[in-house]
Amino acid sequence: MSPTFRKSSALLGTLLISLACVNVPTSASAVPKTPADTSCATTGSVDFGVDLAGDGWKFTTGDDAAWSDPAFADTAWRDWSVPDNWGNHPDLSAYDGYAWYRKTFTLPERPAGVTDSAVVAALGKIDDADQAFLNGQQIGRTGGFPPTFDSTWEVPREYYPADGLLRWGATNVLAVRVYDGTGGGGFYQGPVGLFSKARLRALSGITGTAASRTQLASACAVISRQHRAVASGDLRGYAATLAPGFFHQGDTADRRLTEVKALLRAGKVTLTDAQAEVFVDSQGRLVVDTIRTWTGLPATRELLYIDPRKGVELGDHARFFRDDYDSAAMKRRAQFNVYLPQSYTRTTAERFPVVYMLNGFNGSNIEWEARDIDTVLDRLIREKGLEETIVVFPDGGSGWYVDTSEGNYRSMIVNEIVPMVDRVYRTIPDRDHRGISGVSMGGQGAFTLGLKNPALFSSIASHMGALSLAPLIGTAEERAANAGLRPLTLVAGMTVADLSRHRYYFDGGDSDEYRFGAAAQQMSTALAAKGVRHDYQLGAGRHEDAYWMPKLDRSFGLHTEQFRAHPVKQPREPKPPRSSYTWP
Repeated sequence: MSPTFRKSSALLGTLLISLACVNVPTSASAVPKTPADTSCATTGSVDFGVDLAGDGWKFTTGDDAAWSDPAFADTAWRDWSVPDNWGNHPDLSAYDGYAWYRKTFTLPERPAGVTDSAVVAALGKIDDADQAFLNGQQIGRTGGFPPTFDSTWEVPREYYPADGLLRWGATNVLAVRVYDGTGGGGFYQGPVGLFSKARLRALSGITGTAASRTQLASACAVISRQHRAVASGDLRGYAATLAPGFFHQGDTADRRLTEVKALLRAGKVTLTDAQAEVFVDSQGRLVVDTIRTWTGLPATRELLYIDPRKGVELGDHARFFRDDYDSAAMKRRAQFNVYLPQSYTRTTAERFPVVYMLNGFNGSNIEWEARDIDTVLDRLIREKGLEETIVVFPDGGSGWYVDTSEGNYRSMIVNEIVPMVDRVYRTIPDRDHRGISGVSMGGQGAFTLGLKNPALFSSIASHMGALSLAPLIGTAEERAANAGLRPLTLVAGMTVADLSRHRYYFDGGDSDEYRFGAAAQQMSTALAAKGVRHDYQLGAGRHEDAYWMPKLDRSFGLHTEQFRAHPVKQPREPKPPRSSYTWP
């Protein structure tokens, strides 16, 4: 990631409090020997939470702005429970549109040490877009409502109520406006409630102990040095705060410094941290839970790992994260997720093959987080003996992986993301070690991008792909121009020699609601008629994750066969920097 390529959620929006760190050491020494400033952070929030999941909610379909008013009488609404999927209710199984949820609850008296600014309104994941109100005041919104509908079903909701909005020891009302564009709707995953960051960390399995005042001062020293170096344009001073072997959300120290340098060339840059809390993990590292903002970039919640003995930032050594960049093709910042195999963060020279994994309609790169795809891939590599592979998940939106007035998705992937990934990650940058996979719309895109770009991709995999459809996006003229980008049509018009440049896997369910199982059968027939080898499976199942996810071993097995058929001599691995810390 990086200051210019932020890789975490931008939901942490607008309620930022600039926290200054002053009068702290500028050397790299670790623990200050005299009382030092600790105002940049606290030693961790109180473990506090009010769980709002379960019964006690009210629900109705429709849309009326008056329903956000805490005084509105919702007694005639249906009794409800969250998390939910309103599509599971017989009378709502076919309903797509607006709905509102309301929850009336009483907060306890304010616990000692709990401030309003430290409380997060966590609403889990909502299908598709939402707008949340607490006691009549909007606290956040995610996604887009008609006429600019934008599905964000996969994005975790974390909103920050304004100071003074919470009514401690009194009645509060949470009202959530939801719009569902297709399929089931509503709160489909928790947690749902008001929590301190300490409780949210615990719910995520992140544990630690409160930092001492000395440890807090040590963390503030590092953060302050970073703030001051960036503000003064001192790139060398900022570099001195990064440890040898620094790796954070995809950034090596070199990549981070390159991006900071680019920001500095564009003008004055500031780096701020807000609502920061410091705790100590099981290995003695100082962990700063902060909302970090670089000038001109979205605020992001991050965990910064600091070596208390050397006074430098270690990075989080994450293997699954969001990356982004300024896209000329999309005329905006474009985002993608990256999965790194275990050996990537344990080596510094070894290079790896890459698979590009494309999302389905109404999806994005973030949907893979909801599937815990990193855990799935780790298990497949460990248990099935698959090749350790970098996997990149572009944000395909609902763009059908073509260039139209709705967005240049093909150009974004082919001309921007693929070269960028080869530049900033340790890939094997050739077509023999680059595959492409996709699900549903993404399966269609895997075929069209793969077949039309044989110099880039050597293996193609589609799970329940829309192989019988041309791209369903753009103006009438654009659809007509892209009509030939129908996988079955492409294959029919290609020579055996051209088709044989790729390896293929594809599947489909026999009860697929869109008849993509039948499309897979047609694709198998078309390839077989030309004598082109392929791996195909028609199985029992519908158009859903339960059908295709158990078949990931087949698709990644195909990519593994392709990669291993072209062995590469790896560079000699240098001796790694000494460190007493270990990473997952």
